Amino acid sequence: MVYLYKSITMSKRFYITRDFDVFEFEAVHEWGYPRHKHHFFELTFVIKGSGQHLLNESMVDYKQGDLFFLTPKDEHEFIVAEPSTFGIIKFTEQLFIEKASFATSTYWRKHLESVIFHSNIIAKSIICNEQDRKQLFGLYALIRDEFQMPQTYGRNVMTALFEALLIVLSRNLKATLKEAPPERMTDKDKVDAILTYVRQNVLKRELINTKAIASAFQMSPNYVGIYIKKHLGISLQQYIMETKMKMAESLLKQSNLNINEIAFKLGFVDAAHFSKAFQKYAGMNPSALKQL
Repeated sequence: MVYLYKSITMSKRFYITRDFDVFEFEAVHEWGYPRHKHHFFELTFVIKGSGQHLLNESMVDYKQGDLFFLTPKDEHEFIVAEPSTFGIIKFTEQLFIEKASFATSTYWRKHLESVIFHSNIIAKSIICNEQDRKQLFGLYALIRDEFQMPQTYGRNVMTALFEALLIVLSRNLKATLKEAPPERMTDKDKVDAILTYVRQNVLKRELINTKAIASAFQMSPNYVGIYIKKHLGISLQQYIMETKMKMAESLLKQSNLNINEIAFKLGFVDAAHFSKAFQKYAGMNPSALKQL
């Protein structure tokens, strides 16, 4: 059941310092977190228990076997009625664009885009059939176990399992969104959508030129740059470069790739051009950051 809900409290915002996190906890009487937003995406698996889930301006009943998908635009809180166990997977957009298998796999991303671009418009559990429920919870358990006790190639195993989970998830999101009422995209939503599109496709030069973006968002090619500059305050090319530099920073800190490999991955002519751009962005040489 879905209820309209108006909160009079200010929501908090939570952050994570890595692109992927998994944990599980039990809430006997209280969930333990105030109504909040976060800068990452979150999958909440209800492993046992029941109560109510406050999601944006709606309140829905939750029970064992439900799965909720939260975007950075959503705010939520659980009200525990019966002792509940929650399984949580948190992840950022950086996980999408850094993994080669994700960058080349467009099937699941295509169906996730409408959710990534907007806040949730369906507050209920996103699982649409029993078979997918078994698969999603089974994949969650495998990811949790691998995360808690990583073995050789553990990161590769987790990301492969996570990609499989997202493909099944996208099938359910697609079915769920068919039930949603149509929603007009505001200028802010459209800018967010374009920027998300750029971040997800930043390694594919042919998809982030003005012609491709104009086609994807039904705009005039001559207007794309003007539109971004008007609403963002910087040019489209500046935003693309900033996105690449943020990715470079993450790769330098978290990957085993050398400077040449990172430069090639990000589409630079050579390591010298990459180092010059990174020095301008971060105020330090990429080699120095990698050694920290």
